[in-house]
Amino acid sequence: MLGLPGRIVEAIMKGPEGRKSATLSIAGVSPVDGTICIPERAFQFWPESISEEPEIGWQFKDIPGASHSLAQWTQNGGRTFSFEVVFSRFMLPLDQLGTAEKLLSLGLNKPGSTVPRNNQPMNVSVREQVQYLRQFYLPEYVQSGEVTVASPPPIAVLYAPNQGWNEDGRDTIWAVMTQCSVNHMLAFPSGEPRLATVSLAFRQVIQWPAQGVIMKNRKMYAQVTNFESDVATGGGRTINKVTVDKGP
Repeated sequence: MLGLPGRIVEAIMKGPEGRKSATLSIAGVSPVDGTICIPERAFQFWPESISEEPEIGWQFKDIPGASHSLAQWTQNGGRTFSFEVVFSRFMLPLDQLGTAEKLLSLGLNKPGSTVPRNNQPMNVSVREQVQYLRQFYLPEYVQSGEVTVASPPPIAVLYAPNQGWNEDGRDTIWAVMTQCSVNHMLAFPSGEPRLATVSLAFRQVIQWPAQGVIMKNRKMYAQVTNFESDVATGGGRTINKVTVDKGP
């Protein structure tokens, strides 16, 4: 037992909500066959703000002499989610540490840690994190006989715990990456990135490799219920197959 001091420290670490903070995560799904092609990964920190901007398809036509324009609805254009993520590294990479520094770092990389070695919450590889995100806008080239065929970039499945991004109440949204702007701010003496911000934007999609198009409508909001068993748990774990089967 840690006693009262330990309980006080635990309460401070967990915050007033009394639980570990949730994490926003992302995974890549093949637009060809619907399988997970990029393993799920949680962002190092939750974004300070997340912007959701729908494209609503009203067209306004002027009527000479009228007090208002005539509104004609054509179609909606989906929603765009945009936010900025921060990647930060406090310590030098292990391969750049001296003997004394490696000994001091053993406490952060102890055996049995729930966080992978050399990838602690404040000690991620900024370079590798940025490279991971670049996968979401790059195609894949497949050789078919004498022809090289380009497979589109993957569909991004974003999991935002308890945000209810999906029209049916789920916390997962299917989208394609439309922006990935990287700002490198600090580096170690070796040139290894130490601090970077990445501005991300995703546009919601409704086409599903397994069953075509899933239309969104007002009735979906009447279906909002508890889908906790159908969504990813976040934090670098695999997205539940049921979630993928449900599609966008």
